Amino acid sequence: MKKFYAFLAIIFLVKIASANPIITAVKSDKWDHDHTWDLDRTPQDGDTVVIPIGFKIEIDENINLSHATIYLKIGGELKFDDGKLKVDENSSILIYYGASITGQKNRDKIKLGNKIKYKGSQGTLVGPLLADMTTGEAPNGFKPANYNPLPVHFAGFTIAVQHKDVLIQWNTASESNSAYFEIQRSDNGIDWKTIGTMDAAGNSSELRKYSFTDYGVFVPVVYYRVKQVDIDGRFIMTEIRTAKLGSENSSDPQIKISSRSNHHIFLHFTSKVEGNVSIRLVSLSGQVVYNTTISNPVGQQIINVNSNMNGIYIVAISDGKGFKKAGKVML
Repeated sequence: MKKFYAFLAIIFLVKIASANPIITAVKSDKWDHDHTWDLDRTPQDGDTVVIPIGFKIEIDENINLSHATIYLKIGGELKFDDGKLKVDENSSILIYYGASITGQKNRDKIKLGNKIKYKGSQGTLVGPLLADMTTGEAPNGFKPANYNPLPVHFAGFTIAVQHKDVLIQWNTASESNSAYFEIQRSDNGIDWKTIGTMDAAGNSSELRKYSFTDYGVFVPVVYYRVKQVDIDGRFIMTEIRTAKLGSENSSDPQIKISSRSNHHIFLHFTSKVEGNVSIRLVSLSGQVVYNTTISNPVGQQIINVNSNMNGIYIVAISDGKGFKKAGKVML
């Protein structure tokens, strides 16, 4: 049986590799809106349809593609709200690891040909799952895909403006058979081009940091995303980030503070802060438990703290010249 599913997986990968073109969601919005998709149209016959991680695509009406074969790859969420998706029986729907399909009502349906593969009354389906002509009908329309998890788990994706340059940074929490990254740019959020590539780690269970600088950007607003491709040709996309040139001249730099359960604190400086910047971690009782200094920070900075530190802390940031920023993190 395992060999049989592996064979199906190979067939599916061949299908999606040969499908043309690839149409990718560029924002969380409704399926039937042209601007939801990078090709500025809705999916049609022969498309490989990609919903990237972090995006939620909603179907709230009858999407009738019953004479169209599509290959739907869900990395984010496909949400039904009194809607239906009908596609040809030769279509395939793959829900990647951690991705989902959600619905609430029996009227929420996915049909491949004449077979109902999903009903909203089933609630949420979480991948890795696969539906195609070989799987049954709801509630057994999706079967375990026997796929490895997504080749890469992104832990962060940020951009920062430095005069006419844009610093693009991303982190991965883990990688499995990852081959390379494509850094992509768009001037309008619709038409994308690859401006650089970077080798991936291949296999890793540790936090990995990557960066790329787009030099000499002369448009006021530009959009970025990163595409990760594994050795089998599978790929996933990050969310889209927007850079506004000239924003680095602001007298009050923007800093975003966040944390993860592995005791990493992430500081994202959207523009460069000149000089030395003090970073202090303060307990709720007022005790300074960690202190460090960063010179001329820009983009994403990662602070690693002691694994024994658990609970709520205040991150205090100061340049000693009047600029101060504080935020709360949970470790």
